[in-house]
Formats: sequence, structure tokens, C-alpha cells
Amino acid sequence: MVEQAIDDAALEIELKYTAALKRHGLSQKAMAALLTTQDEKVAPSQVNRAVKGGNEPKSQRIRFQMAKILGI
Repeated sequence: MVEQAIDDAALEIELKYTAALKRHGLSQKAMAALLTTQDEKVAPSQVNRAVKGGNEPKSQRIRFQMAKILGI
């Protein structure tokens, strides 16, 4: 039951962020480039993990920054 709720939440996150990326005409690779700074490199695979609902601190930081860029 709990696992299903986690899976459902991850799917909801994925759909939300994937739709927002498409609306803005951005690929995950392009988003990774936007998120990369002098202090931290963000790889497209890390953006993918964040979009898929990863719960690691880095995935959460990436989603937070993506939400600001995408206006969600």
C-alpha cells in the first residue's frame, strides 16, 4: 500500500515536469546545462533521476531549481 503511494507520487512528479519541459521546448540535456553552475555540474542523467521522482537530496534540489525555471 505504501509502495503504491510512493510509485503514484513519482509518476505524478514525472508527468508534471515532463509536460513543463515540453511546454518550454527544453530537453533534459538543455535543462542540465541551465542548472550547471561553476560550483556544481548537473548531468542530464541527474535531471532524469529528478524528473522520475528521485528522493535523494540532489534530486530534490534539481526539482526545486527546475520548478523556478519552468514556473511550476
